[in-house]
Amino acid sequence: MISFLKGIIADKGLNTVEIDVNGVGFEVMVSSFCYLKLGEIGEPITIQTYMHVREDEMSLYGFFDKFEKEVFLKLLLVNGVGPKMAINILSGVSAEDLSYAIATQNAGALKNIKGVGAKIRDRILLELKEKMDALSHLTATAITNTELNTSETFNTALNVMIDWGVPKAHAQDILTKVYTSSDDMETLIAKAFRELGR
Repeated sequence: MISFLKGIIADKGLNTVEIDVNGVGFEVMVSSFCYLKLGEIGEPITIQTYMHVREDEMSLYGFFDKFEKEVFLKLLLVNGVGPKMAINILSGVSAEDLSYAIATQNAGALKNIKGVGAKIRDRILLELKEKMDALSHLTATAITNTELNTSETFNTALNVMIDWGVPKAHAQDILTKVYTSSDDMETLIAKAFRELGR
């Protein structure tokens, strides 16, 4: 079982990334949210993975962090949800927002996911409610991240850092680490750049 890959981004396609690991290329299917957080071609990458094997197919699915991977694995426990549907679900709603929707039993948050009908949505909410409780420490982090993503101060600071050439994923990590709800934009940006060492 391949649990993660560490290498260089060799190519990027439609929700796929090709990773060069010591001269061996691995094609990995990722969610649209994971794809947006990835670096550019030629940049180093470490990505969590899940290998799906059956008689006529062997596929790798990739995840930006362990939380997204754990949510994916929980989705596979739902009757009628396979790897392709699970990655499709995580392309329609982020792992953080999905975990929050399950925790709050908010069916409306799942209505606009392409190819997922009412029965599957209901199963996800019903069957994963208790299973997601087992990820309570990660779910709490996910809810915090959801709150951060709706903060105007956080998002403005993120855009400033990106404009200054900081990769989006790295900027998000730094801002999440230093953010407090009492910060104004100038304070948050100053804290972030101090953390960055600029």
